[in-house]
Amino acid sequence: MVQYLVRRILLSIPTALLVATIVFSLVHLVPGNPAVVILGVQASPQDVRTLDQQLHLNLPLWRQYIDWLGQLMQGNLGSSMIFKEPVTALLVQSLPRTVELSLVALVLAGAIGIPIGVLAGYRPHSIWDRLSLGLSTMGVVLPGFVIALLFIYLFTYKLHWLAIAGIAHTGTAVWVNPLAYSVPGLTLAIGLAGPLMRVLRGEVMAVASSDYTRTMRMMGISERRVLWKWVFKNALIPAITFLGTQLGLLMGGVVIIENIFSIPGMGNLIVTGIFNKDYPVVQGAVLAMAFMVIVVNLLVDAMYAVIDPRISYR
Repeated sequence: MVQYLVRRILLSIPTALLVATIVFSLVHLVPGNPAVVILGVQASPQDVRTLDQQLHLNLPLWRQYIDWLGQLMQGNLGSSMIFKEPVTALLVQSLPRTVELSLVALVLAGAIGIPIGVLAGYRPHSIWDRLSLGLSTMGVVLPGFVIALLFIYLFTYKLHWLAIAGIAHTGTAVWVNPLAYSVPGLTLAIGLAGPLMRVLRGEVMAVASSDYTRTMRMMGISERRVLWKWVFKNALIPAITFLGTQLGLLMGGVVIIENIFSIPGMGNLIVTGIFNKDYPVVQGAVLAMAFMVIVVNLLVDAMYAVIDPRISYR
């Protein structure tokens, strides 16, 4: 398995380079001049040209790309044009909030989607099956920002249970104030739990109707033991694959949800960088998210052999 993981890591290098090129190109295609944003619209053309030279924005785009790529190979993400701080320091400050929110969303998605999906597949056309269909439809049809606004209206203005902007004001971690992460985490979890239910439902139905499952029932083994010891374990691998592939969509949802709930994470940092034409911040934050997706996909592949020893990496 070690050789397989090393090969996957080496193959991820061209992927990271492609992501870096796409991010650099898209950021520089956004109209506007960072020097004008920094100095203001009242700045003189001479001041704008001077700042362009200081920020090396007067160089051809290909030269800027080569210089930035050279710094990236040395582990230097540059400095923010607006905050006047190294991008690495900004990422270190914002990354924990994003990781915590993503973990909360994954845990809630699993807590909701796995039991309902398994019971829906093991008991087709039951109330669990109808519940999974309704929740999955809601997760697919309703965008994340619509669910977020509905939750804000319900939990804040109607029930007065939570202060939505609590994380931004206190800066507390998830283990210090878990309720502050519950609503934004649940917002992200609904979008993941719905499709997860349908994946598990189909896999559980296929495994539950297999020959060896019927043989276990004929041997007198209890339904609960058959369900959770054999059916669930064999249907879990496609579910883990699904969660790994959905991490990219989760990162995209984090950008929106963090801004709606005023969470000072990487999503909030990206939007701030886009509005201020802060090229180094946007490039560094997006690359960090892409790196997280690559690492999680490697971990997902490594978990296959743990769940099912029959899987070989030769």
